[in-house]
Amino acid sequence: MAAQRTIAAALLATGLMTGLTVTASPASVAAPATVYSCNKTYYSGSALTEKGDTGTRVIEVQCQLHYRGFLSAGGVDGIFGNGTYNAVLAFQREYRSICNSGLSIDGVVGTYTWAALRSACPS
Repeated sequence: MAAQRTIAAALLATGLMTGLTVTASPASVAAPATVYSCNKTYYSGSALTEKGDTGTRVIEVQCQLHYRGFLSAGGVDGIFGNGTYNAVLAFQREYRSICNSGLSIDGVVGTYTWAALRSACPS
């Protein structure tokens, strides 16, 4: 590709070519981000889900956090990174305070946090 650009630039400079169209190589084009819709259930279990995890469990955690106002729709990406971790911590803090529960505030979604995310206690 670099050789083609060099030849095209030389032709332009000598006046043998009047226009130049350069397209990006496939390796330099970013893949579009996957957009998930939170209007369905991606996961109904309660397996430990924590920072570094990816996939349907994480999407479900993120959708639950989004519904409760702890994560923006753009944060639903299936990757349990810093944003999801901080949202889980914030949810756990608020849930523990409002619902008078003994929920651990650790940023990890285990059995009790799954139950809290799916519970009717408002947050």
